[in-house]
Amino acid sequence: MNINFLGTGPMKSIPRPNCHCPTCQDARKTNSKSKRTRSSVLIVYKGKNILIDASPDFLEQIKKSNTKKIDAVLITHPHFDAYGGIQKLNDWLKCPINLYCQKQTWYIIKNKFSNLHNLIFTEIKPNKKFKINNLTILPLQVHHSIINEKKFPTLAYKINNLIYCSDVKKIPTKSLKYFKNINTLILDAAMYFNKQIFSHLNTADAIKLSAKLKVKNLFLTQIGHSYPPYNMAKKEINKYTRSKKIKTKVFLGYDGLRINKNKSSRV
Repeated sequence: MNINFLGTGPMKSIPRPNCHCPTCQDARKTNSKSKRTRSSVLIVYKGKNILIDASPDFLEQIKKSNTKKIDAVLITHPHFDAYGGIQKLNDWLKCPINLYCQKQTWYIIKNKFSNLHNLIFTEIKPNKKFKINNLTILPLQVHHSIINEKKFPTLAYKINNLIYCSDVKKIPTKSLKYFKNINTLILDAAMYFNKQIFSHLNTADAIKLSAKLKVKNLFLTQIGHSYPPYNMAKKEINKYTRSKKIKTKVFLGYDGLRINKNKSSRV
């Protein structure tokens, strides 16, 4: 199984228009790892391509990844940065595919986009396994929109020994057991050290949680505007893990990162 990070950014892509902070300036450089589109990954398994979240940057992301087909799409939650590219995906597809999400998420998507003839809604529920071909997927409930969780339900996805959890503030007890000792965790770390927001983890939160759960490999995603340029943030993260004697291997995600058999390489 291969994982292609199509996007690793927050609700608004980086660089921001008319912003001249160090991160945005660095993001404008050619091949900069500070440049981030909205978070999304492509899972490649036995010739099948499974998209997790269709971001508003879908067309840019899919072109850069040189992907020619998508066989299924999973949506984590009904916030626009996770589903805003659904119409673009629908129009890009050459034949219908299944779209897997919770019923409430589908209602919100359908109210936004009415002509989705290439996307077949398939309802899924937390803690109920389903299969795409021979690949078993377990949706796990997580808390992201704490203020209105019923309107904006959020899922993480466990696929083999990988969990993708791009938007989360708290993991409920019922789901937490699946995170323990996981080999690879792709986790929300939207805010930088010492920064907080009600609906996301920050860098330290994500690292400490992963260490507590004895995760082997942690990949940080949903990286927000509060982070310094990539290379500076990477150094600070490495310094933090050494000072705290963190055993979990921590990687700062970036657009174009690929994981293949526990090895990472740039596209």
